[in-house]
Amino acid sequence: MESINRNRPHDGIQKQSELSTLIGKTQESIASGKSFSRPSEAPSSWLEISSLGRKAAIEDSWLNNIGRAGIMAQQAESSLDTIASGAIRAKELVILANNNTLSATDRDVIALELESFRDQFKQLVQAKDSYGGDLFHSGDPIKMRIDTNVLLAPSPNLQSVALSIDVDGGTSDLDTIMDEMINAIRTGTTADRATQLGRTDSLVNHFSSLIANQGLLVNRLDQQEDRLQKSQLTSTERRSMLENTDISEAVARFQSLLVNLEAAQKLYAKSNSTSLIQLIG
Repeated sequence: MESINRNRPHDGIQKQSELSTLIGKTQESIASGKSFSRPSEAPSSWLEISSLGRKAAIEDSWLNNIGRAGIMAQQAESSLDTIASGAIRAKELVILANNNTLSATDRDVIALELESFRDQFKQLVQAKDSYGGDLFHSGDPIKMRIDTNVLLAPSPNLQSVALSIDVDGGTSDLDTIMDEMINAIRTGTTADRATQLGRTDSLVNHFSSLIANQGLLVNRLDQQEDRLQKSQLTSTERRSMLENTDISEAVARFQSLLVNLEAAQKLYAKSNSTSLIQLIG
């Protein structure tokens, strides 16, 4: 009996010490707003938070790429839309020029307007993007990563825009098509001018297709940006759950620990007093 009594104070003190430590940690958690201060206090939560942090950093880089690609894609879409509108107007002018009642002077006026479109087209396809590079790159388009296995070119290359246009069963470049159109209107025969009608249709179809593809690309960028933003919001909420203190739960735990500590102190005092009486007796 004496050996049992000798161990009781040690057990009681140990329990009180553990409760006091938990109370201190809970107080710190409430004061700091953080559920833990060291990885060793919550290893699994710390690992998940670290993983969420790496995920957020990667998604930030993708969002930056999407922002840059979006600006370039919209600029390309605007340029292509302007060229497409010019091509439609060019077709109207060629139809007008095929009116045999027009004089040479009238056709020269039409040719001058077509020349202005040719110059505008040349300027647009050689334009720089907002970052100082070519909007329509020569060679392979520059691609940007917007997801793990997704690389995307924000604008088509120069070859597909202006250097390889399907006409008359073959291909030609935009400058040549416009020059031939202008010459046919200004000095060509009725047959030459009639031939240009089909070429203007090819031109309109070419740029209409480019605009459609560019519109799909812009929509894809918008959808990917929305998906990543939602992913980051979910990650932020999850990290907050892991990292931040639930104040109401922590206060309830703190109060419960105080009650347990008080009970442990009373039990220890009663046990210690009883042991002394037994020893005296």
